[in-house]
Formats: sequence, C-alpha cells, structure tokens
Amino acid sequence: MTSDNDPEETGTTLLLKVLLRQRHLQVYSAFAREYIKAAAKLDRELMNTGPSKAQFYRWLSGELTKLPYSHHCRVLEAMFPDWGVAQLFQPYSGSISVVPRPGASAPAPPPTISTPSRQVDAGKVVSHELDLSGDWWCAWQTSKDDVPRVDVHMLTVHQQGERLQLEADRAPAEGSYSWRGELCIWDNEALMGWYRSTEGAVRSKGTMYLALHPHGEHAWGRWTGMSYDGVVVTGWGVIARNEELAHRVAHNLVDAGRP
Repeated sequence: MTSDNDPEETGTTLLLKVLLRQRHLQVYSAFAREYIKAAAKLDRELMNTGPSKAQFYRWLSGELTKLPYSHHCRVLEAMFPDWGVAQLFQPYSGSISVVPRPGASAPAPPPTISTPSRQVDAGKVVSHELDLSGDWWCAWQTSKDDVPRVDVHMLTVHQQGERLQLEADRAPAEGSYSWRGELCIWDNEALMGWYRSTEGAVRSKGTMYLALHPHGEHAWGRWTGMSYDGVVVTGWGVIARNEELAHRVAHNLVDAGRP
C-alpha cells in the first residue's frame, strides 16, 4: 500500500528521483518547500512557479520525452548545482550510496539501463515541455475612426515544434476582420511573428511581440502594423487560455501599462 503523497513507483528510476530520495524530498510537499527556497534565491518572481503535484510525479515517472519548462530547469539546477538538467532526467541504475551530495564531484550517470527505449540522451534533449496548441482568446487594443477600443475574439493555434500557426476569427465589432499569422517561440519566454488579413478587401498586416507567462497561460505584448486608422499603428495585445483572462490583462495594459 502506498500513500497519496508518495505514489507507487513504476518504470525507469531517474537520477532526479534518486537525489530527491537521498535528501528526503521525494514527497511533493517536501519538494515544493525546497523548490520555493531555491527559486527565491534566483528570482522572487519564480517562487510561485513550481510544478503541480501531478506534474511533479510525472517528472519522476521516467516517461517525459522533453525537459520541463525553462523556469523549472533554472530552479532544478539551483537545487542540484552539481548536475545539469538533462542529467537529472537520465535513468540512474547505480547505488544511491554513490550519489554525491552538493559540493562533491558528480560521476556521470550510466549510459545504459535494462530498458533502452526509455533512456534519455542528454545530447538530444533540447526542447522543453511547452504545448500551446488549441483554442485561445485574443484581446487587442485598436481603434476605428480614431475611436479607441479593445477587440476580443477566438484564436486557434496549431503548434509544430517552435512554430505556431494562427487562425483568428473575426471580432464582433464593426471593422474587424479574420486573419492568419505565425509566431515563433524563443527560449520559452517570448513569441515573435506576423499576421495578415485573410479578407481580400482588408489590407491590414503587421508584426507581433508577446512575452510568455511562465505558466504558459497567457502572453502579452504589442502589435505594430497597417490598420484602418493608419499605415503604421501599434497597440497592446494579449492571447490567453480563456476570455476573462484576455479581457483582464488587456485592460490592465491599456489602463496601467502592465499586465
């Protein structure tokens, strides 16, 4: 029988799991406390960005095919300074007694285990656990006939690696239009790309730069391009997983200049 806080372990044993056991941090609540301490030393804004309980145990399952989010990687490296993140997510088949404590020299994890199909090659793991596919809501600061407003509409995102293909619906307001675009993910913290109208009579087009929230729940920034009111116009923009969040962040940006 196992407790709710420490589920029965199956599959590959990762180096991370071994290190956590050695420090008695294999239970989520204990890990979360140490994560917050390490995050606070790096950047206080990272203190509340720890993994959820389900995400934590998924890390230890040995089934991840990609590294965690970049901000998680930063904190893990601070918690285990003798190891790189890719090493932490490699299988470990040696004895726990040979795992060094902080400050000691770190032996390389063994290159093979009994189930090679699950082994993680540190040289090949370059992507991060970030999936932005699906339905989103957009909110854009814009104007028509120099009357300011915020247009809100739905957006569908199709992700292919670091590239996001965007298909946007028309907003309800007069003068809006459907559009298509593309964003590229940079360092799991920024989205940069372009958009253009898909309606023949509308010439609107431009560029976007959005800062990605650490949890991936929304991104905010500015658009710049041609619109009904001018050849070069700019405004705040937000994409979010739900309509209420898109509304709130957009109005915060328009009213106070911050999300």
